Amino acid sequence: MKKLILLIAVCCIFTQTTIAQINLVPNPSFEDTVACPTFLTQIDRATGWMSFSYTPDYFNACASSNVPVSVSVPHNIWGDQTAHTGNAYAGFGAYSVGSLLSIREYVCTQLIQPTVPLQKYYVSFYVSSSFAYTNGFNPGVACNNIGMKLTTHSYSPSTPLIPDNLAQVVNHSIVNDTINWVKISGSFIADSAYDFLCIGNFFVDSLTNYVLIGANSGDAYYYLDDVKLSTDSAFVNSIVETKDNGYIKIFPNPARDWIVVEGRNLKSIEVFDLCGRLLIPKVLVSSFKTEVNISSFSSGIFYLRFTLQPVFT
Repeated sequence: MKKLILLIAVCCIFTQTTIAQINLVPNPSFEDTVACPTFLTQIDRATGWMSFSYTPDYFNACASSNVPVSVSVPHNIWGDQTAHTGNAYAGFGAYSVGSLLSIREYVCTQLIQPTVPLQKYYVSFYVSSSFAYTNGFNPGVACNNIGMKLTTHSYSPSTPLIPDNLAQVVNHSIVNDTINWVKISGSFIADSAYDFLCIGNFFVDSLTNYVLIGANSGDAYYYLDDVKLSTDSAFVNSIVETKDNGYIKIFPNPARDWIVVEGRNLKSIEVFDLCGRLLIPKVLVSSFKTEVNISSFSSGIFYLRFTLQPVFT
């Protein structure tokens, strides 16, 4: 006698393939806070971050935007910019026109573990040139030489890191985009066991070029977000997205001998009974549409579990 209808209940588990990746940068998008910033100069309120020169800033959506000197996100004293990731970012001065001081602010952190000599590393981070809509003057220029430098010991505003025209990764083009985030990336082979990473302009004024982006000159100031340092080039140069994996469709439902599963980014399918026993081990999916044979099943209710591929852009 032909079995009765088979009802398939769907249980989708959205997982992400684990990639051998280690970001040596703690709190890379500045989301973790010691405390919400209330004024400029408070980079140390972003967990793990500090200043190696002058007074870089910390911006977070938790800060009030209704004060004369706002350090909120997206609206703050130096401009108007959403975070590249999350609700926070850092900010630093990279150059100053006509100043007697070679102003360089360095946003720095201690690495999760030191670099290994002779090991190749990959770096990426995002910057956006700010344009002050609140004070109409600073910042007013954009410059080149934004980069990443590693050091073997720490510095401070009282004993600052001095520009020496050396950095492991340097962008020699002028970054003057005040709307979009600009990715800066590169690679290098470590020649020491470095403990600290810094972002800024590590070149002197005579080697730094700038352009005017406002009606007046002044400072070149940049927002900073999503800092990565790793031996895994795919991790550093890719973004993992899991929020848009598309739909999953199962038919017919109820079914008798076969079910068809359609969906984007499907990696595998498993079938369980109501007691959690695995009846069909992982069926690897290689196309948009996959057929699963259930002809040996008795009437009842069964669960499908799906594993989804991560999406890289």
